[in-house]
Amino acid sequence: MKRCVNVGLPLFYLRITLFVFCYKGDTRLYTVGVLAIFYLGRPGGLFLCGDLAQSVVEGIDFRFEEVRSIGHFVVGKAVNRNLIPQKPLVVNVNYRSHSGILDTAGSVLQFLSNHFPSAAKQLKKDYALFNGSRPGCCHKVGVDLLSTLLSGKLQGTVLLTHDESASHWRRALKYQLVYGIREAKGLEFRSVIILDFFAELPSTEQKPWRNLLLHRTDLTFEQDHPLVESQLKLLCSCNPMH
Repeated sequence: MKRCVNVGLPLFYLRITLFVFCYKGDTRLYTVGVLAIFYLGRPGGLFLCGDLAQSVVEGIDFRFEEVRSIGHFVVGKAVNRNLIPQKPLVVNVNYRSHSGILDTAGSVLQFLSNHFPSAAKQLKKDYALFNGSRPGCCHKVGVDLLSTLLSGKLQGTVLLTHDESASHWRRALKYQLVYGIREAKGLEFRSVIILDFFAELPSTEQKPWRNLLLHRTDLTFEQDHPLVESQLKLLCSCNPMH
């Protein structure tokens, strides 16, 4: 009987010869070398998916064309060209989030594509199946008030912040559902608060962000401020489900 396995990397090493079909999400998190190992396990039964704009692992910039290049390399001059992966299919209908969240995420993606065109392959806009309210902004909310809200009306809400600040906010708010953005990548939450994203950026990045948001950038912005690209991708990656 054919076996279908949703496999993570450690398990893959143990079961490299046992699966017929391998389904792998968050493909962008893996280097080309790791993808080659997946491919060698079962090239004809490998199904990969992922969002290119959410490549938040430092040092990895992923494109699905790289998977096809692995196929060409492995197959070489062999007759069976069916082992080369097909061109990626693009899904533009989002079945998990409503239009309020997708429109906001689309605005961030627009900044990314306009100012860092080589950061990710530009795709068509995502659409939702139903409408919803846009995310709000809580301005000048103190630690005590936020802690009170999290223990009452906002109980169960997940807070996302820069990874190096997550432990500080857990202690300050006495609240355990605080995660770094990279730490939480791949998880799904119903309600999310992005906490002090801009306030905790290095002082050297404050001015570039101000110029970006006020449309004051110049032709060298991409080369002069590569960290802003990574930060935009972080914002793209912390969308809640609802």
